[in-house]
Amino acid sequence: MDLSPEQLRSARSAGCAFIPATDDQVARLTMQRRIFRIDGVPHLAQRADSGFYETHGTLTPLLGATAGEVAAPPPETLQEAEAADASATLALAAESRGGRGAQVIRRGRPRSPRGG
Repeated sequence: MDLSPEQLRSARSAGCAFIPATDDQVARLTMQRRIFRIDGVPHLAQRADSGFYETHGTLTPLLGATAGEVAAPPPETLQEAEAADASATLALAAESRGGRGAQVIRRGRPRSPRGG
């Protein structure tokens, strides 16, 4: 989500701080919708009172409606965001385990070596 200067001001006035995201964070958190672009640079939004990285769904209500925008979807609750975070963490763990090499499973009796 690209943030306009007005949206950035609104989020900051609501208590959000924006931290530049590392390449690793961009890779891990983009699918969770936790990456925000400010002038094309990826950032994470964090509320001071929770230490929680905001998602598009939790930040949108703090931004306020700007002219010409359609109504925002219902805000994502903290519990929904945490559940999405846990789900993505499990998916990444499964993916990294799967990437270490394929396990070959053979059905039936094992073959015996030929020979005399």
